Parts: sequence; structure tokens; C-alpha cells
Amino acid sequence: MTTKDGSERLVRELVDWSDLRTFYAVATAGSMNAAAEQMGVTQSAISKRLGQLELRLGARLLDRSPTGIQLTEAGAEALDHVTTMMRASQSLENTLKGHETKPQGEVKIWSNDGVLAYCITPNLGGFLAEHPGLRLSILSDRNLPKQGQGYADVVVGFDQPKQAEVISFPVATLHYCAFSSRDYIATYGSPAGMLDVGQHRILNHAHYTENPGWKDKTAQIAGLVEPTILTDCSASLLNATAAGAGIAVMPSYASRLDSRLVALPIPPLASVKVWLSFHESARRVPRIRTVVTWMRDIFDRRKNPWFREEYVPPSLFDAPPIGGWPEEKVA
Repeated sequence: MTTKDGSERLVRELVDWSDLRTFYAVATAGSMNAAAEQMGVTQSAISKRLGQLELRLGARLLDRSPTGIQLTEAGAEALDHVTTMMRASQSLENTLKGHETKPQGEVKIWSNDGVLAYCITPNLGGFLAEHPGLRLSILSDRNLPKQGQGYADVVVGFDQPKQAEVISFPVATLHYCAFSSRDYIATYGSPAGMLDVGQHRILNHAHYTENPGWKDKTAQIAGLVEPTILTDCSASLLNATAAGAGIAVMPSYASRLDSRLVALPIPPLASVKVWLSFHESARRVPRIRTVVTWMRDIFDRRKNPWFREEYVPPSLFDAPPIGGWPEEKVA
């Protein structure tokens, strides 16, 4: 920049906030490709912003390789500062939005595809009728997203978040049972126990074999036979099973989703907690508080015994004990 007296003065250009957000996404995701998917941009756009940031800071932040990225010493220090900035930005945004008097605006919800399809979305009609000012982004992906600016506001998943600034508590327990269809059983018979399952066609969900926490829980059935059908879509697994394709392991509530399904006389193979979580600063935001309250009602264990911590056989879903299901202690 040139002043009136002709002398030149160096003006330091401020770092672009979008470049910092891009660096944060890459550093936390572990690769430019994963960051590009999270941010909804191309990998070339990610690379360009990182180059701009490194040029402005005068330091190399990342070492790139075919297996991913590694933070340099300068990159590790930069990440500490950017993380603090991201948290401050999220806190400011939520504080200002906390001045809302009514729940309105967008809320981003993330969950596993089966929980979204069969537990959450069937309850949308009444909820949106009661809260017309809300807009919901309902997302599902194999990888649990970060919670904060640009990510999910409310997460319903099988993993408990470890971040200190995230509030989480269990809202349900899903009990995974063996199911088949009435037609399949009429044709091929029903296995009397786990040893008989290997004589049948098995349908499996990719999440059961790819997620480390699931491998141990489903090892007893996974070791018996190679699946005839492997899918990463819960709806496909349920529909194929109901159509007589074979035997599949699904949450016990599947018995209520299709009258063709029959729960086999085999104890649950796995019982998995479902965690509801959100950023601590979101407690002051009416739109997010409203969604969290709605979620807790969806997973009410007195009304929905298939979400209870103790296993309730599907045959008893419509036959509650006298006086109703007892209250459970919810964290």
C-alpha cells in the first residue's frame, strides 16, 4: 500500500477464516478427501485453501502422503489455536441464537441409517406440525461426525462421544435378534439354535463386520457361514429378509415394521446402547433444546419396551405387564 508521501507500508493480510476451517477439517478428519466430503466441496478446493493458508502463515502445516496427512510441528501448534477459535466461534453463535424466543431455524441431526429410518423419521409429521419454524437436515454416514460449527447439532449413535464439551447420555438399548420371514420358515424350517443357523442363507449388514465394536458381539454368527447377502443399508436388509431371502440379525423392533417377519427362538446376539449427544453450548439454543426433548420422547422406554435396557421378547411388545412397563432410570 502506498501512502500520500510516497512511502510504502507493508500491510499484513488477515488469514481467511474459511482457510482455517478447512485446515481444521483436514487435520481432524485425517485426509483431504474425508474433509472434502464433510464440507461438501471438491478435493482441489481443499488443496487450494490449504496452500493459501500456508502461504499467508509462512509455514508448512501438513505433510501429504498416499496414506493421508501428518501434521508438522507448526501444524500441530496451529491446530491448537484453531481448535480454540472453532470452540469460541461455536459458543458465540449458540449464545446469540439463544436469544431466540421460539424454536426456529435449521437443526442438523445425524444418526445411523436404521435408527433414522425406523425410529426418528416416522415421528416427523407431528413434530413439524407443532414446530413449523424448524428446518431439519437429517444425515446418515458410517463415520460419526464432529459436533460443532459446520457439523451435527444433535447426534444419535452407538458410540459415546469423548469430547469434554459434548453432553451425552444413553436413551435406548437395541437388542439384535435373528429374524426371518414366515414364507422362508415354511419352506426351509426354523433353526432351533445357533448351531443350526449355518445351514441357512444369512443376510448381513456391513456395519456388523466393519465396526470393531461389533465384531466381537456378532462373532458367534459371523463365524458360522459366509453371508449370502451383504449390504450397508438397513432398509435393504429388512426388506430382503421380509421377502424370504434368508435369516438376518436386526433390532428387536423389526418385528413391528413388517408383519412378514418372525423373531427366531434364539437369544439376542448383541445389545447396544444408543447415545444422544449435543454440544454443551447448545443447551441455550431453543431450536436444539426442542429437538433434544423430542428425541427423548421418541426413545421413551415406558411406551416402547424394545428400547429398554433389559431384553423384552417381541411377543410381549403388545402385552405389557399389569400397570404398564415400570420406569427405568435414565442417565
